[in-house]
Amino acid sequence: MKKIIHKFKELPLHRKVQFFTAIVLTIALSAAIYSYAWFSSQKKAAELFKIEYPNALYINAAHREDRVHFAVDGIDVNSYLKDSEGELIRDENNEPIPITKRAVFSVSGSNTNHFTLQMAHTNNNLFKYKIYEAKEYKTLAEASTLPHEENEEASTVASEDIIEYQIHTQTDHPENDMVFPGDTVSANDLLYYVKGDPVDDEYKNMPEEPTAITDTNDKYYNKTYGNNTNVDPYSVPSYWQATIPSDQDSNKQFCKYFVLEITWKESEQNSQTSKETDLVYFTVKRID
Repeated sequence: MKKIIHKFKELPLHRKVQFFTAIVLTIALSAAIYSYAWFSSQKKAAELFKIEYPNALYINAAHREDRVHFAVDGIDVNSYLKDSEGELIRDENNEPIPITKRAVFSVSGSNTNHFTLQMAHTNNNLFKYKIYEAKEYKTLAEASTLPHEENEEASTVASEDIIEYQIHTQTDHPENDMVFPGDTVSANDLLYYVKGDPVDDEYKNMPEEPTAITDTNDKYYNKTYGNNTNVDPYSVPSYWQATIPSDQDSNKQFCKYFVLEITWKESEQNSQTSKETDLVYFTVKRID
């Protein structure tokens, strides 16, 4: 080491300057290569993030309003459909038709081709839950008269298949800030949703008709409760799932509307001496 230092001291000044310059350039080049590699990896990570994961995925009330406005409470099983004269509307068996509870909700997001929509509900009241596709219209006239197919005459939509929804102020619970061309509305505006085809779905642990779930060896029961078998069978959740295409636009955004329809059998309701509370949960997961 002493010999190296001695030889360095004996070097002429211009050689010492060249030596220090080479050291500085080597350090700078090493730092540049490291920085480029770091930025390159971050860029690739960002590109992968944009491709593989959505920027947004929401479940909201109608018109992407906050979930607090998705209200399905206050179901009166003793309310029946009436005509314009106030008379009961009856079915083919001359029985009064109970008023069906309907509520609109939305699933929206971006960079999603397909998503899984899941509904879980208890069966305390033996309600039947069905989900339909829906379309949004700004006027009742647009919602009431729709063409079925191209080149066919327009048809009148049944009034019971149109759900009216009033826009709320957006000051509370601002959950979803997505904006779509042409769908801007103001507080207190009325929107109209037309119930369409039923969603192609299936229950994972229950038949189509609501019932108590007594199979404690079912895998869905085990995922929910584990080894706990001391559970009211009417409170065991039924799991419903559907895989749905997003039909995203050119900006890779989408917003799809659905109608949750709740019905019940009058004979079953008459046999119940007390009414219970049911819990209904919705979740959504991106597939691709």
